[in-house]
Amino acid sequence: MYTLAYENAVNHAMLYEVGGHWKLTPEVEAGLIETREQRRAVGYVNDPDDAGGETKYGVARNANPDLDITNLVWEDAKAVYYKRYWLAGSCDKLPSRVAVLHFDGCVNHGIARANKFLQRSVGADDDGVIGNITLGLIQDALEIDLCHNICDQREKFYNEIVANKPSQRKYLGGWMRRISEMREFTTDLNNTFE
Repeated sequence: MYTLAYENAVNHAMLYEVGGHWKLTPEVEAGLIETREQRRAVGYVNDPDDAGGETKYGVARNANPDLDITNLVWEDAKAVYYKRYWLAGSCDKLPSRVAVLHFDGCVNHGIARANKFLQRSVGADDDGVIGNITLGLIQDALEIDLCHNICDQREKFYNEIVANKPSQRKYLGGWMRRISEMREFTTDLNNTFE
């Protein structure tokens, strides 16, 4: 059902949404959160300072109020990511390298904002909707340059968050590391995404 580009995107996103210890085990697939180790393995957090609220596998309650985050299992989380971020973000219409990076942006910033980053990166009007004009400009762009431009947009956004809300500074290092690693991952010509 899922493409290789999507599998690469969702597994790579889990390194940031859950943590560098991400490894798909039977306990992780079942979504167990009874012990501290199990909570860590699925990225289960409920930090009052995090605007996303209760989160598991990177799926935040505030962005997905219709979901039972506490009892979410991996296959359901993966389907959520596919439908609500990969397809809704038009990742299936993008060159695979750009799709992986854009998917990460959709997950991290929301689809409309990630779409605007993508549109600004190719000089399109940033209305937040990926249409034929934006897709045409994307097809004409060099993938590596486009990935760099998207990362630049995201870094600027993170810095603006901290400037406007200093309490978020504690997250800035992690956000910037995520962008740096995504930039490296998606611009490395040795990596394949199809």
